[in-house]
Amino acid sequence: MSFGLRNAPSTFQRFITEVLSGLDFVFPYLDDVLIASSSEEEHEKHVKLVFGRFQQYGLRINLAKSVMGADQVEYLGYLITSEGSRPLPEKVEDAAKTQAPLHDLLKRAKKKDNRKVPWTENTVKNFEQCKSELAKAALLSFPKSGVPLSLCCDASDFAIGSVL
Repeated sequence: MSFGLRNAPSTFQRFITEVLSGLDFVFPYLDDVLIASSSEEEHEKHVKLVFGRFQQYGLRINLAKSVMGADQVEYLGYLITSEGSRPLPEKVEDAAKTQAPLHDLLKRAKKKDNRKVPWTENTVKNFEQCKSELAKAALLSFPKSGVPLSLCCDASDFAIGSVL
């Protein structure tokens, strides 16, 4: 499918989601398909199921661009391992190189607020600390099966946030 057409990505996403429906170990995003397995034997079965679906729908796989049986993989800007996911180092480096005063970022965050943001010594210190914490980006671990989850949400006129 040519992705030059405006609605091609959404059409293909709908199609690949349909092709792989019912396979809860597969995470498709356009032409990137992640297969998550807990053992080599299970992975072999999962890959055969996915290949079978692709064959059933007449899809081909570019083996030169494929990574199979790896214990870690880059997927959608993240490094995915059996322990969890973290942003790719080059993505974190880009954030760490961001310079103040971040006019475009602040403009979006303060759409109707015309007050100036004072760049004091304390503001600069806090900004640098945020960049430092981003550079140390923590590993996001996968939820443990059978353990209850709690979702906390809050919102105001200016922001929205949630924690799982």
